[in-house]
Amino acid sequence: MELLKTLRASSPVFPNDSSVIKAVSMTDTIDVALKQLISNGILSAPVFDPKEKKYYCFFSMLDLIKEIVTTSTIQHWEQEGDINTVLLDLQDRKLFKKSIVADICDSSKRDPFIVVDSETMLDNVADLMVKNNIRRVAVLNQKGELCNIITNSRIIECISHLFAMDKELEQLGKMTIKEMKIATSDVVSISSDKKAWDAFKLISKMGVSGVGVTDSQGKLIGSISDSDLKLIKPKFQYLQLLHLPVSEYLQALKKVTDNNYIFCKPSDSFKSLVENVAEKRAHRVFVVNDDHHPIGVVSLQDILEQIVIHHKK
Repeated sequence: MELLKTLRASSPVFPNDSSVIKAVSMTDTIDVALKQLISNGILSAPVFDPKEKKYYCFFSMLDLIKEIVTTSTIQHWEQEGDINTVLLDLQDRKLFKKSIVADICDSSKRDPFIVVDSETMLDNVADLMVKNNIRRVAVLNQKGELCNIITNSRIIECISHLFAMDKELEQLGKMTIKEMKIATSDVVSISSDKKAWDAFKLISKMGVSGVGVTDSQGKLIGSISDSDLKLIKPKFQYLQLLHLPVSEYLQALKKVTDNNYIFCKPSDSFKSLVENVAEKRAHRVFVVNDDHHPIGVVSLQDILEQIVIHHKK
């Protein structure tokens, strides 16, 4: 996979050409930082420490989910208004005492802040991400300025276009999910008759970014993830959906977004898996049996790990 050896961390290929790197300050209020994420359609942003004049960690949707589900109840989410209304209400009632980014950034412990130099080759970046089980790295130039954010999803997206051009990758792509033993057997899921609020509590408790949704027969029918929170917009009463049963929540979500979950069979090829993930911009793929019961899940990190392992052989 020569791509990994030829591109540097500062390459304009990462992030997408249309993307603009966004950051928040440790002194920003939580609602200001949240608006930054939502308005730019991103799940996290690096946090700048104005006193130390350096980047400190990541602030993410998962941090916010963790804090809110541990300091509030579903009744707080049934009121009219967007997420900022809830935050202000919780603060007024002294139920949510944290007000700035520094108070909650990295509270989920899902995004350790690891920095690479802009001259680092991409194969070394990918290896670092796998070794440290991280989804993104910050890239700093020689002046210590943030010049890039590299994510596992972007690396995989680029790899997905190379199967026909790289013999090593072509051979890897022919292997099946079962042969590679790539899927994690422990599938975190929630029943469709539970409330959506419970799904986000489960996400926070289990330290995952998303959960599968199953019906009364145990069949996979959808998924809920932290990326759903990007749908929060001014005047859009998204929070009202959280007290609905998961089944109704998913139907409501389909009206405003393509909330199509991705699944595959053990017999599917690695190539089809990667291409499907890249096309749908998915963060996980559920593996199902012939009865459509979830028997495994493949994360972006699982995919990147396979690419790195075979790249080293």
